[in-house]
Amino acid sequence: MTDWLRVRRIPGSGTFALRVWFPCGALDEHLPGLAYLTGHALAEGTQRRDWLQVAVDLEDQGMSLSTFGSLELFGLSLDGMVSDWQRGLDWASELIFEPSFTEERVDWLRQQTVAEIDSLSDQPDVVTGWRFLRQLYPGHPAGRPIQGDRESLNALSADDCRSFHRRALERQPLVAVAGGLTESEVTAALESRFAVPGPPHRAVRSLPEASPRTTADVKTSARDQAHLFLGHLTVARDHEDLAALELLGVVMGAGSGLSGRIPQRIREEEGLAYTAQTNPLSGASKVRGRLVIYLGTAEENLTQAEASVRDELQRLLRDGVSADEFEGAKAYLLGREPFRQETARQWGDLLAQAAYFETPWDDPEWRRRRLQEVTREEVERAARTHLHPDQLHVTRGLPR
Repeated sequence: MTDWLRVRRIPGSGTFALRVWFPCGALDEHLPGLAYLTGHALAEGTQRRDWLQVAVDLEDQGMSLSTFGSLELFGLSLDGMVSDWQRGLDWASELIFEPSFTEERVDWLRQQTVAEIDSLSDQPDVVTGWRFLRQLYPGHPAGRPIQGDRESLNALSADDCRSFHRRALERQPLVAVAGGLTESEVTAALESRFAVPGPPHRAVRSLPEASPRTTADVKTSARDQAHLFLGHLTVARDHEDLAALELLGVVMGAGSGLSGRIPQRIREEEGLAYTAQTNPLSGASKVRGRLVIYLGTAEENLTQAEASVRDELQRLLRDGVSADEFEGAKAYLLGREPFRQETARQWGDLLAQAAYFETPWDDPEWRRRRLQEVTREEVERAARTHLHPDQLHVTRGLPR
């Protein structure tokens, strides 16, 4: 099988899941929002059918289509009954290779996106989070909303989307299919429909340098709630310490419920926040991810909550991870794995990720082994290497 193509048979599945990803996103756009707009415009009609006919045909066949544009990728997902897989491949090929990008539908998407940005701008936690990202990724596409802004969107046209898509098609898109089908038959069909003369497109790794520690206050529309973000850059998804940091994240509070050191101390023991979340790998992809500690709290608790977070991180580095914490985190992640590999949709996403990262994310045994083999000493070493309490960026969303 070629490196751009992944197919997996799911015995007994009555559905199929198709993913077509272009490793081309906001990292490659000349105006903010172009990748987002281009990705969503793929569902808005082709040279053969307008947007309404596409929607009607999908509805008649019981198929589900979603399109997207992100920091590193844009593309589509198509899901349906396995008996319709050939029709699904034909329709996806039409959407990918014959999009219309009419001015009318791009303008409609632009207005919809501006309305979405306006709506998000009314949410205090979102506005604070946007400011936090600008501190971590100054001047980098990862530091701005993927949708762009009103000014950049109004400067974009259907021709911009058409050109962006055309450039992406100069390279081979990544294609994955999972479901109750015959692998050899589907592989041949995919190769005939989606093979592109150009080489596989690999997004240029863009790893922003760590920026100087900053603190920012943001005035929000909230009346009595404050939002606190703390963190710094960590690693990309292909880093050798990824599995250790996944385990460390659960110890810190990235697992289920209120478990983990940060939620336990800040919310349960000290009562300083009504929401406490932690993730040392937020947004990790080919671009470096970030440690994010988020607290929803009262304004009068901000200073003490920040101090308690810093103290808890220092304690983690000083005292290490207990045997119970380590075994509990490992059991949680290993126990979660089977539930992430149940449906054709889940497998479709895993296959596409495997192609994009050139890593066997679609191999259950590999995924289990990479977690099982991590030692407590490796988790503690990863903590000392990648957690820096003295380098935390701090963003405070203040109520009016």
